[in-house]
Amino acid sequence: MAAHDSIVLDVSTLIFVVGLISLLQSFALYVVSSYNRQAHGMGVWATAALANGLAMPLIALRIHLDSAVITKVLPTSLNFISAYLFYVGARRFQQCGTLQHWPLLASLPCYGGYVWLVVHDESLRLRPFLTSPIFILFLTMGARALLTERRPALRFAASFTAYSALAVCGVFIWRAIDLYYLTAPAQLLEPVRAQVLGFITWILWSLLWTFGAMMMVNQRQTFENEQLHQGQLWAAAQLAAAEHELLALRTEQQRQQLASELHDGIGGITANLAMLAFRGSMEEKPQQQKALFQHIEFLATEWNRELRLWMNGMERGSLLWGDALAEAHAYAQRLATAQGIELDWKQSGATPREPDDHVQQMISVMRALKEAVNNLVRHSTASRASVHIAFRPQRLGIVIKDDGCGFDAAQARPGSRGLKNMQRRVEDLGGAFKRRRLAGTTLCLTIPLPLLHVSPKKLNDC
Repeated sequence: MAAHDSIVLDVSTLIFVVGLISLLQSFALYVVSSYNRQAHGMGVWATAALANGLAMPLIALRIHLDSAVITKVLPTSLNFISAYLFYVGARRFQQCGTLQHWPLLASLPCYGGYVWLVVHDESLRLRPFLTSPIFILFLTMGARALLTERRPALRFAASFTAYSALAVCGVFIWRAIDLYYLTAPAQLLEPVRAQVLGFITWILWSLLWTFGAMMMVNQRQTFENEQLHQGQLWAAAQLAAAEHELLALRTEQQRQQLASELHDGIGGITANLAMLAFRGSMEEKPQQQKALFQHIEFLATEWNRELRLWMNGMERGSLLWGDALAEAHAYAQRLATAQGIELDWKQSGATPREPDDHVQQMISVMRALKEAVNNLVRHSTASRASVHIAFRPQRLGIVIKDDGCGFDAAQARPGSRGLKNMQRRVEDLGGAFKRRRLAGTTLCLTIPLPLLHVSPKKLNDC
């Protein structure tokens, strides 16, 4: 009898070991769930392990308390809940969508039959045939959910956990058959082979389940990190492509701007130089030739002067409106005088005294003004012309007027850029460009102040 009590005590110790391992498993899974919010289902598995851990001490109480509800139905129900939560956790980890409720309904007849047999204390041989199908159903459904994993990084961990659950199902089947064919029916705490193997299987299942869960969480993090890395590489490639496209766009804009600057600056001066040189070669009077060559010298000097002005402005980062307008006035006056055009230059309003740091924008305004003067001198055949610079609150108005033959845009030479460049410059600064033909030509430029490089917009007439 003492030997039998010793063996029973050993089985009870085995039950407590199962319970302790299950509680440690529950704690570990709760910690993992707390720090890995993206790993869905770990919290459910922690609750499943807790249910197993609470069931084992109740089973061990059978040595001292033979209660159908407390030591038999309640712990077995906790084991059923644990198996069902394994299925729920597997579905959530795989994000399989809505849970299937038919396994619960299918297990109700077996559970009802088991409770009836326990309450009436009948048929120990049949009880495993009523409890085992419930465990097998839930564990198999959980394993089936895990085996749907197709991601290479997670496939091994999910398959390992699934096949461990299926192996436990095989032990349950063997245990039920072995207990049925015993010579005498055995209680759960009796040290028969099937019962001892059952508890050992629970220990192994707890360890394998925990190990599989940890692998799945680790592999999931590895997979997500790899996805994040791939996303970062894709974003970097897209950014590099966008930067390359932006660089190409900027290069094209710089090319167009350079072409415009060359036309409005060097183009205007060289055209006037060529015109004056041609007139000098045709002029027979020495005095007139001398005057023309003086004009040529002036244009070359003026170009050098203008270039220094802009370079100094770019180096300092600012320009004075007074200096820029004085240089433009001298340029316009000399060109008009060389062509015998009487020029009336007028400035009104308060010219800004502070340096303006919008150097590129101011250069663009002066380029438009000089292009207008160049067109006047080269095409208008006028005898009188006027330039009016008006500084008004929040805008600058420029009016260039002559009494010449006018200008028909439809008759412009192919490739002509003058008027287009003037209009583009003004509109790029947010201003308005208008041209009227009435007793000559009138150009009206309206530019907002302070100078800003903005999208073109409509402004009132000057």
